[in-house]
Amino acid sequence: MNTHSLTWPILLKQPQQDELLYLGSTEELIEQLSFLGPLNDLVIIDSEGTSYQLESDSRLSLCSPQLPIATLIDWVRLHASQAGHCCTSKLSANNIAQLFEIVDFIEQ
Repeated sequence: MNTHSLTWPILLKQPQQDELLYLGSTEELIEQLSFLGPLNDLVIIDSEGTSYQLESDSRLSLCSPQLPIATLIDWVRLHASQAGHCCTSKLSANNIAQLFEIVDFIEQ
């Protein structure tokens, strides 16, 4: 897998899962991939907000169209709810950096 185009940290989103995985390095990504099972439709969002899909041959391809910030906010709200946080409907962010800070806070 070519992860050189990613700006770390990254978020992983599996289909039909509300949880996000916050990963800080290529090593963490490789370690987590072995636990995830089928990787079809796995989405990776890097800390610049660029979204990628993992192809069946383990290549990263840019999502087209790119995921809008509103979708990412919804995903972070679901993630926060799964982590036991309340009032997630009030959760908001103005940019991708704020979203990553929120997820980092949730993970701590």
